[in-house]
Amino acid sequence: MAMAWQLHPNLPLILAANRDEFHEREATAMGWWDDGHTLAGRDLQAGGTWLGLSREGRIGLLTNVREPGQQQPGLPSRGGLVPMWLQTAVGPADMAERLQITRTNGYNLLGIDLANAQAHCWSNRHGHRERLAPGLYGLSNAALDTPWPKLQRLKRMVSEACEQPAQLKSALLQALTDRDQAPDEHLPQTGVPLDWERWLSSIFIQTPDQRYGTRCSTVIVAEQSTPWQWKVHAVEQSWNSQGQPTGRVEQTVIVTSPASACA
Repeated sequence: MAMAWQLHPNLPLILAANRDEFHEREATAMGWWDDGHTLAGRDLQAGGTWLGLSREGRIGLLTNVREPGQQQPGLPSRGGLVPMWLQTAVGPADMAERLQITRTNGYNLLGIDLANAQAHCWSNRHGHRERLAPGLYGLSNAALDTPWPKLQRLKRMVSEACEQPAQLKSALLQALTDRDQAPDEHLPQTGVPLDWERWLSSIFIQTPDQRYGTRCSTVIVAEQSTPWQWKVHAVEQSWNSQGQPTGRVEQTVIVTSPASACA
């Protein structure tokens, strides 16, 4: 994931992210949940999600922490953390407290609140970072802004795409299809076999056996219409196990700040 946060006039949020997972793990594409409040894909195995947004202007994104051999079976799914942020009215301090008592395997959780101009990154492995300053950020399966080659490359691509706002969404989706692997001398050492380090070093992942890889690419662009209103554009492109595009979902959500009623 790469995100430009409060860097561009009238575009407070520009986010591009891939979801990488085993293809046998069933999931639904981005859509409105039964609550009418949550727009997200859904993991059909555990019921949670990896990325979603709400009608109130919250966006949540989850990544696992790569720590082979340290996964504890039987813990609640990390996918429940995104709905925890999207579906409740708790503030960031209360959210941090809830996360402290929620036992899961390693995660990073990005929580954005457009109406209150706040972004946070919580992690049970790397600590919580409250109130991210305006900037260009990258998040994969280590701490926020760990300089893995694919993150550095995606951040650069996002920065370049922002210079052409008319083609912004298409340029971001194109960036998420980059399949170049990093040279061995630049690979991180995360405890997985060398072949896996190579396969996982590309922005778009497809293992040779086609069992694991990028399942969907998502772009979210928040456009500020007035001081109290945003148009949040979301595009999700799904991919099959051969790395070929399948369905595409496009949604625009109008977010109005409650403060507008007092203005």
